[in-house]
Amino acid sequence: MLLIFSKVLVVFIYIGVGFVANRLEVLPEESAKHFISLVMGITVPCLVISSITGQDINGDMYRNTVLVLALTVLILVVTAFATTFISDRIFPWKDQQDRNVLASAMTGCNAGFMGLPIASAVFGELVFYYLVIQNIANNLYLFVMSLAQLHHRESEKSSRSLREKLKPLVNPTSLATIISLVMLFTGIHLPAYAMDIFETLGDITIPLSMILVGVQLGGADIKKLIVDKALLITAAIKLIAVPALALLILMPVPVAKVVKLTALLGMCFPSAVIGVAVSAQEHKNSQLMAEAVAITTLLSVITLPLWIMLISYFFL
Repeated sequence: MLLIFSKVLVVFIYIGVGFVANRLEVLPEESAKHFISLVMGITVPCLVISSITGQDINGDMYRNTVLVLALTVLILVVTAFATTFISDRIFPWKDQQDRNVLASAMTGCNAGFMGLPIASAVFGELVFYYLVIQNIANNLYLFVMSLAQLHHRESEKSSRSLREKLKPLVNPTSLATIISLVMLFTGIHLPAYAMDIFETLGDITIPLSMILVGVQLGGADIKKLIVDKALLITAAIKLIAVPALALLILMPVPVAKVVKLTALLGMCFPSAVIGVAVSAQEHKNSQLMAEAVAITTLLSVITLPLWIMLISYFFL
């Protein structure tokens, strides 16, 4: 409980830094685009490479690694379709862009910064490793399927050619993910000095992303945030319904318990911080995404301990 609280507290400290910096005009609203370029173009690709290529897989671990990836992709695909369908129907007062943003917020997970330390402390190093692998699927969602969600039901006048639709998928993070997967399954490793560089650059991704959330929230009304009906519904679906759906999918699957544990654990975390940068890059309502990240992170201090107890009961 204390570990979970401390990780949530750190998230809000970083968000608070960005928020205060924005209100003091140290980081004005126009600075967000520079943060986005830095995060999406440099630090996230470095984080992906350092997280994936440093692993070794063989035997049962190889099989379980593939299963964690496959099951997480399956869960995210089902979740993305479900949340898009639900968002279109339960937020009739929102415009289409905002419904798409909220659907994406219900799907993406902040299983990196919050998830990895909790996995290591609560479940041990093996689950920590598998959660690193699970984050590969999370990255694939954020930079592939979330784009489809964010552009769901765009008006005909804004319809784009196939080349334009595929263009966002060709980005540094997608390329880094593909290269890293090839290196993972072929056993290729970077030299130690190169890994140090990628790890150092990758480690600043989450603080930068959370400061970006704070900058985005600088123009928001916090009092309205905590009573916003749409955000509270989004948080309930993200933190309760989505993990419950993942549990239903996983229960009948005949795989090792550690695979089920990891795939479910990764879906219990709040909305992905990097989703703010993705929505901003796609010229969507990134402030709404930032608000969804903040409210789900706040409420996760209640839901995470409960899910961890349930996960332990079912899979340990």
